[in-house]
Amino acid sequence: MLPLVLSLALSAPSDPLAFTVIGTTERAPTGKLRAVSLTLGAEVATTGGSQTVPRLVALRKPNTALPPFPTGAHIITAVGDRVPGKVTGGDAKALYFTHATTDESWSIALDAVAAVWLKPPAADTPSDPAKYTWLAGTPTRDALLYRNGDTVRGTLTGFTATGVKFTPDGGAARDVPLADLAAIGFNPRFVRPRRPKGPYAGLVLTDGTRLNVNEVALKGNALVCKAACGPAIEVPLTKLVALNVFQGPAVYLSDLKPKKAETVGFLGDGWAWAADRTVRGNPLFLQSGEGEETFDKGLGTHPKTVLTYDLAGKYGRFEAVVGLDAVTGKRGLADVRVRVDGQEVPLPELKALAAGNAIPVKVDVRGAKELALVIDFGPAGDVQADVNWGNARLVEQPATALGQ
Repeated sequence: MLPLVLSLALSAPSDPLAFTVIGTTERAPTGKLRAVSLTLGAEVATTGGSQTVPRLVALRKPNTALPPFPTGAHIITAVGDRVPGKVTGGDAKALYFTHATTDESWSIALDAVAAVWLKPPAADTPSDPAKYTWLAGTPTRDALLYRNGDTVRGTLTGFTATGVKFTPDGGAARDVPLADLAAIGFNPRFVRPRRPKGPYAGLVLTDGTRLNVNEVALKGNALVCKAACGPAIEVPLTKLVALNVFQGPAVYLSDLKPKKAETVGFLGDGWAWAADRTVRGNPLFLQSGEGEETFDKGLGTHPKTVLTYDLAGKYGRFEAVVGLDAVTGKRGLADVRVRVDGQEVPLPELKALAAGNAIPVKVDVRGAKELALVIDFGPAGDVQADVNWGNARLVEQPATALGQ
């Protein structure tokens, strides 16, 4: 079996309601979205007529960069949603919130919320709430981060019309105005992720919203969705940048444990690879023709690293967008290779990877038992050589290829 490398380049229609549909087949038509189902697939109206793509993997709006995570006031849920908007109140069990883009009012259970930012976080704030220094501590507690930088730990018991009811450790219950706070962090012991059991989708909106939904249908020019964190919402297609299906016909390498992981430092210890973030703990930034993009799923690597995955002949292709980090790799060089069952795939642009637009690749892995990603030193060693693999995923074979 000879691995093939194909381009993932998307066409450029003028219709703002057009999307490229990615499924398990090589065909990825672009056109106006006419129907979508996480289990049945999607239909688009193209210049050549209507086309249906079963076994949906993703939708992507052409010529539109994946936006950065929200940088203003927003909430972060237990399942990783990041939603810009305004907290409008709540009670002992739920938080009331207005989404900045749709202007819809949501009620979200408190045990589904990891953190609330009431003002823009500092630029060096980690993207993962588990790494917030002001929330960390033993034993775990709710925490209030004041606008002056002070932190108070204790128990949040509810909301008032303009603030929260809070009992600090070793102190008396008090009402704290939201206007005094920069952020609220919720006790990690009581935050309960609620991931759907079947296929669900991760939406990316133009305002940076990241939202997991487990029900999707098309209603006019909008997606009608049921968010994993609770509320039913309606998203205009003009605000949708991408939809990725999880627990469906594709599996992301960041959700798999490599069969083998090797790291070797150029001078000293090597850099540990990272799932869904860079080796430095930052979001996965890549440069593209549309500008800088922020990927939710992928791998962060650094020379020298070799990651080997067991395929067991279950997949049809491997695909990813590969490049030097758009922030930390502006003058770097790296030697990147992909091997399938020990045979190197001809990828000349990756073998001499330099700063600039990331390289989309698609590799045939039908019947293959093993996939290896090799990130080696460039001519300058490992200087500014953080290599990111955006949307690195294994896609199942089409049903016809499986004899179904």
